[in-house]
Amino acid sequence: MRPPSSRPTRRAHLHSRRGSILIVALLLSSIISLSLVSYLQLSNTTLKIASRSFLSNSAIYLSESGIEFAMTCLTNNQANGVALNTAWPDATWTKDLATHVATATFPPAAEAPFALGANATGRIKVHAKNYDLAGDPVIVAKSIVTPAPGGGPVITKYLKITLARRGLFTNGLVAKDSISWVGHPEADSWNSAAASPPVPYSVGVRTANCTTGCVNGNINLGSGGHVYGYAKTGPSGVTAGGNVHGLSPTTHDATRVATDFSANFPPITLPAPSFTNTLSAVPTTLPKTTAPAHTAAADGRYYYSWGSGLGGITAATTISGNVTITMTGRAGGTAISLNGSGKTLTITSGASLILYTDGNITTNGQGEINNTSTADKLQIYGTGPVTPFQTFTIGGNGNLIGAIYAPNGTVQLHGGGSSGYVAGSVVAKVISMNGGTNFHYDEALGNLNGGGGYRTSQWKELQTATERAPYIGL
Repeated sequence: MRPPSSRPTRRAHLHSRRGSILIVALLLSSIISLSLVSYLQLSNTTLKIASRSFLSNSAIYLSESGIEFAMTCLTNNQANGVALNTAWPDATWTKDLATHVATATFPPAAEAPFALGANATGRIKVHAKNYDLAGDPVIVAKSIVTPAPGGGPVITKYLKITLARRGLFTNGLVAKDSISWVGHPEADSWNSAAASPPVPYSVGVRTANCTTGCVNGNINLGSGGHVYGYAKTGPSGVTAGGNVHGLSPTTHDATRVATDFSANFPPITLPAPSFTNTLSAVPTTLPKTTAPAHTAAADGRYYYSWGSGLGGITAATTISGNVTITMTGRAGGTAISLNGSGKTLTITSGASLILYTDGNITTNGQGEINNTSTADKLQIYGTGPVTPFQTFTIGGNGNLIGAIYAPNGTVQLHGGGSSGYVAGSVVAKVISMNGGTNFHYDEALGNLNGGGGYRTSQWKELQTATERAPYIGL
């Protein structure tokens, strides 16, 4: 007998192998197809991310352009002398005189938006607080970028800049390390240049623009202190005690307290005039106009070298011209000590005094330093070293009207008495006040020695809902 044939088995085996290959081929095709689909989806997602990243950067640039629109208006008005309503034209800006806010949209709503490429469009909305220079300008620009259909949700970016006047005396009280009050001191402001002749301080002309700022440390306003204006520290500082507020009400307003304060303390450069008069005795009047008369320098001011061998100003003294005194080499000693009735440093009408000294300055008991002129007519530059501390002490019924810049000095405003006060501006390392001391910041000092204009004191992107909330209506 023949053995059974094996052909059917071989055929079945071949069919089985062919089926397996087909299944493997189908699986590989499926895998390749899925990979291709995934790759295409990844490519599409990557393209969308790249496109939104591009549009997000474009939104920042648009916001910066909005800032520039407002800055141009400010510059035209403040620096170029263009009238306010011309610099901020009504055709572009909507102005609220009560809140000092100007708003605008670029391009205007009636016009087509900016074309940003890839069928995306954008607009800018700008909010300018204090556009009329009623205070330091704050500009917020919101950009609105609409991607092409299918490109995702609208992109918005908010930029905020705060401007501050240039100069050493753009704030009321500024300390490097600490500001400490005890009792019930007050600090407020007024503008002596609001009219001509200059306006003296009184409660009737009081404003609430006195900034009390500390760069490296804390501000303690004690239990009963009042700041008519603002209290600001650096990012790590704390403001405690007292009340910070506007003109009314005089209860604490937390929106006037901030932790974004910064300030520069440039080194003091002593003058180098074309001619300097050397004093051989302590004068009672400067400049001396009788023979032998003192000599003015090329700039018209009278410069004096007040040697360390001479005593300080301790009796009634009159400045009747534009005078600059360099009184150095007396660290730890006395530059000015006017204590008691009749002990006054008088600056007559049209005169001014700039004093450079490392000596200590004291007035109390009805002593007066610059009792008749405005704060810009007396500038005191404390050149004292870090140690020993140069001290400025105004106490009792002592008065001082002037601007003090002493980055290594300690300024103590004590007591106040029934009539004592300080009016002007103070920049120091440490500032302390106690009792019923009154300090009045003269806003007219804002541009003193600063060349005018404004600088950017803060640039910030507003990212959180809380930060954006005040401008949500843009």
